[in-house]
Amino acid sequence: MKGISMLNRHFTERKMYVFAVLAVLALLLLAGCGNSTSASPASSSSSTTSSQNVSVNTVVTVTTTPSSGDSAQATLKHMPTGTANLSWDHTTKMLTVQVMLTGLAPNSTHPNHIHDGSCANQGKVLYPLSNLVADAHGVANATSKIALPNGIPAKGIYLNVHNGPGLAPADQFLPIVCSDITNHDTSLRSSQVVQLALQSAPNSSQNEDASGVVHLSISGHTLKVQLEISGLEPHSQHAAHIHAGSCASQGAVLYPLEVVKADAAGKATVTTTIQNVTAIPSTGWYVNVHRSTDLSTQTGFDPTSCGDVTLNRV
Repeated sequence: MKGISMLNRHFTERKMYVFAVLAVLALLLLAGCGNSTSASPASSSSSTTSSQNVSVNTVVTVTTTPSSGDSAQATLKHMPTGTANLSWDHTTKMLTVQVMLTGLAPNSTHPNHIHDGSCANQGKVLYPLSNLVADAHGVANATSKIALPNGIPAKGIYLNVHNGPGLAPADQFLPIVCSDITNHDTSLRSSQVVQLALQSAPNSSQNEDASGVVHLSISGHTLKVQLEISGLEPHSQHAAHIHAGSCASQGAVLYPLEVVKADAAGKATVTTTIQNVTAIPSTGWYVNVHRSTDLSTQTGFDPTSCGDVTLNRV
């Protein structure tokens, strides 16, 4: 009996040992599963934070600030410019003259004629044409009809547009654009057509053949405008502005520039700084230099040279 009792106690102790080992293994497995479960949220949190960081970085990358340091220029050329079309009908012996100009003083009136001679050697008026009356943007066109039995001559006549609104005194008579008329087909048996480019004034028209360049640059909120011009009447003075619009469709003054004062050679360089300007637009600005500083009259306001502002591309 004693032997049996000892045997039973042996098996009992062995079972308790096995149970203890199994219990330890179970605890270890549970601990491992617990660690795995707790690691998953941490991983998810890390992933969320990383995603948020990427989002913030993307926003910073695409955010833009107002442009500064822009630069631009405008090339000053003669104003006004345009065309004239002359058409002679051999059956009716009538000449039709259509004149079209841009870059005139807004709402201005300009007499124009066909004269005897040439732009370089001007003569008397032969045929008065209908007045050119500019709209609010300085654009004008007019059509005239003239009885002309012998057609358009080969040469010896020219077309003048005057400063206006009248022909006196001299500053109103001043030709602001002119072109010689040359006809290469004078046959009276067929119709005749002559097209003229109106791009310049006679050399005798002071201040009308001026040209130059304007440099514009932005630094911070300051616009710097440097205007260089030549071909002016010696010691003359001229108003200049940055306007809204274009030379072909003129608009209101945006920024007055310093008065342009020509030296003895008819040249001038003037710099203007303008505050609270942060950018130069790609379109919609132009620079006008006027005939005088008195803008209260049509003759004084006359835009003698003009240039559209274009950005300098890097």
